This record gives sequence, structure tokens and C-alpha cells, in this order.
Amino acid sequence: MGLDGPTDEQQAATKIQAIHRGKADRAYVEDKRAMAVGGGGEQPMGSPGTGMDDMDHAQSWEERPETEMAYTQPEAVPEVPVWPSYCNPAYIMPSVISVSVRRPGGAVDTYEVSIEKAAAPTPYLGGYRHKKTGFKYHHACSQTPSGLDKRIGWNNPESKHHRDTQTYETKTRSQMTQREYGTQMKRKDLYMDDAGDNEIVARPYFSAAQLHELKRDKTLVIQCYYRGYVARKRTWAMREALYLEHLAEREAAEKSAAANEKRRQYEVERRMNPKSLTDFELLYNELEAWRQKEMAAISALNLTDAEYKERMNDLLAKQSKALQTIDRLKVDASKHGHQQRVGRMLELMSKPKLWELGNGEVQEVHTASTERAQELMELYQGLNDTRLAIDERLDVLLNTKWTAKDFDCPLTRDIVELCDREAEMLNRGRSEATLGGLRKRLSNLFLQFVETPDFNPEAARFLKTQQPETTRMMSSTM
Repeated sequence: MGLDGPTDEQQAATKIQAIHRGKADRAYVEDKRAMAVGGGGEQPMGSPGTGMDDMDHAQSWEERPETEMAYTQPEAVPEVPVWPSYCNPAYIMPSVISVSVRRPGGAVDTYEVSIEKAAAPTPYLGGYRHKKTGFKYHHACSQTPSGLDKRIGWNNPESKHHRDTQTYETKTRSQMTQREYGTQMKRKDLYMDDAGDNEIVARPYFSAAQLHELKRDKTLVIQCYYRGYVARKRTWAMREALYLEHLAEREAAEKSAAANEKRRQYEVERRMNPKSLTDFELLYNELEAWRQKEMAAISALNLTDAEYKERMNDLLAKQSKALQTIDRLKVDASKHGHQQRVGRMLELMSKPKLWELGNGEVQEVHTASTERAQELMELYQGLNDTRLAIDERLDVLLNTKWTAKDFDCPLTRDIVELCDREAEMLNRGRSEATLGGLRKRLSNLFLQFVETPDFNPEAARFLKTQQPETTRMMSSTM
């Protein structure tokens, strides 16, 4: 029987078998009744009337002797219907049956049992035949529906967590499964469909020694591959470590070379454009070392007095020229440093005030003095800017003139005069090269104007000496 149920041929064969068994049973009972009525003689019973033999060892009715067919109690033989109840095709199993149970005391209890009908035909499991009545009793099996269905869950979830369910004492019992009791062999009177059977042929016997040898060989192969894997892994780790070490060395070499090049450029820059006292001391020391080296070289030549004097004159000329170069660099460095200091001072003057609030925050505040310092710084930067066009330069000169004209003193009068003079020269078309001295003087005078506290209140914080004479003269004039 497959998973899809019995075929039509199997159902027909089962029905034919049931019909033949029913006919044989009726013939057996009728022969017994006829012999009992005809006085065929009494026959002693070799076993109790209620005894039962295995149906597989029972003989058929045709093969039994006549002496075995006689019974002394014909009235005990029941009426046999045309179709026995167990093979009547018209019989329908009810949904509920009543089961009577006799107690030891003689009382009888009746229980209502619900029947859950199976969809598939019940398999034939064998059975027993009653010697006296001739009834056959077939083996049957039943299976209680499982409480848990994997697809829909528990059928009775209310009993899942019940105390009786959780505290039930279970027992272990063995039973015959469907795989065992469902086996049926071929017979003369039984048709078995073997079209879907598979014939299995046993393979050659494989001994335990052969299995041990096979495991040993496979283990050697696994060990070989695993050891190869470990060796390759270790080799790759060593190769990667060497590669990373090489990269680290190359990166360190590149960093060292870059640092050396940066330091070399810094040393060259210190000698080409010195800015601090340390740079000029380095130049003077190197010049002195060079002079000592040249003098030692000249003294080692064993020259005459005239040649010696000539070499010394040349050395002195080179030293003088080097000193002049250093002095020129010193002047340039002084100018550059002065410009940086002035620019820094003006930025500090125009920087807004920092006031601490009650909540601890710091707020930037622009005051009238800082805004005044900001305007003066922009004018000073405009006067020193050499990239302006003529119209832009004239606008800067005009703003500078009106800024200084608000105050009457010798300093402000000089600034106004220089602004008018430069504006007149620009209108006449003079070249900028001829205006260098004039612009330099105007820049210096305006710087004095910016550094005076009477004109720029923020300049009072940067004064280290007393006020200049121009300021006192302005105060006396006003």
C-alpha cells in the first residue's frame, strides 16, 4: 500500500478474499448444524469450548475429519447471517458505541466511546477462529490522535497546561509498529502487486579489518592535506610579515629622507633669508670658520711675502663682500620684522573686546575705540598697498586726508600736505617710481598718527614710553 491509498486491483482482491472467507464460514456452520441434528454421535472435546487457536495453524473445513465436526450442544450454535458483520459491505461503523465493563463485584458499567473513522482501509492483521461457534476474531489496532499538530498546533490547548496532564505518570511499553505488522507474503489465494517493489542485492562483505584500513588510509590523506594547509598558512604569514617589514622600512626611509630634505631646505632658507638673531649668528660663525680655513690653506702654501699679501688681500675682499651681504640681509630682515610687528599691533588694536557673561560664556563686543582702530588699520594697509590703481589710490589718499584733518597739529598738517602733494603728482602723470620716497614718508607719519592715543584710544595699551612731542604740542594748541 503506497502513500496514495490502495489501488482498485487491491481493493477488488481484498473484497474477493472477504467474500470467500464469509462463504467458508457459513458452510462450516451449516455442516455442523446438520450433523448435530442428524445424530452423528457425540465427540469429546479435546479442549475447552471457549479455547482459541491461532488462525495461521487452523485447518480449513474441507481438511477436518468427520469426528471433529460433531458437537453435543447444537442449541449453542447461533444463527449465521448471510453476511458476517466483519465482512458485510453494507455495514457502517457508528460514530459512538457503548462498551460494557463488568466489575469484580458483578456490577456492569457502560461507557460511551467516540469513534474516529480512518480514511484509509484497515490492513489485515490476522486473528483467531472460535472452535465451538466458528466465529473468526480479527486483530485490530487503534491509535489515539496526537495532541500536537505541527501545522495547526494543539487540538485541545485547554488541557496542555492542566495539572493532570503535567503530573501524569508515564510508562514505557514496547509495541509493534506498522512497518512490522503490515508485511504480507504471497499466497495461492492472495494477489500481491509487486510492480513497485525494488530488488536489493547485497554487496560484498566488508570486514572490520578492511574498514580499519580504509579509515587509516583516509586519515593519512586528511593529515597530508591538513599539514599542507598549515605549512602554506605559515609560509604566507612569514611572507606577509616580511612584506610588512619591508613596507615599514621603506616608509621610515621615505619619512627620514623627507625630514632631511625639509631640514636642508630650512637651513638653506635660514642662510638665504635670515630673519632672527640666531640666523645672523650662524652666518657670522660660518664666515669666520671659512676665513680661518682659507688662512690656514694660504699659510700652508709657503708663498713669498708679495704672494702672501696678495692672497690675504683677496681673502679680505671676499670677507668684506660677505659682510656687506649679511648687513643687507639684516636690513631686509629688520624691515620685514618691523612690518610684521606693526601688522600684529594693528590687529590687536582692532580686535573686539572679550567680556565674560554671568553664565560663564565669553562674548565678543565691538566698542567705539576698536571700530576706530579697525578704520585706521584699513587706511594704513591701503597706503602701503602697491597694487592699487590710480583711482583707488586717490580714494585712499582722500580718506586719509579727511581722517587726519579732524585734528589740528603739526603731525596731521604734514599728513594732509603729503596727501595733497601725492594726489597732485598722480594727476600730472608722474610714475610710481618717483613717488617711493613720498609714499614712505606718508606711511611713517600715518603710523605715528595711529600709534598716538589722542587719535587712536586703543594705542594707549601699547605705549611703553611717554607720549611724543607732537601729541603734547597738539594738546597745547587745542
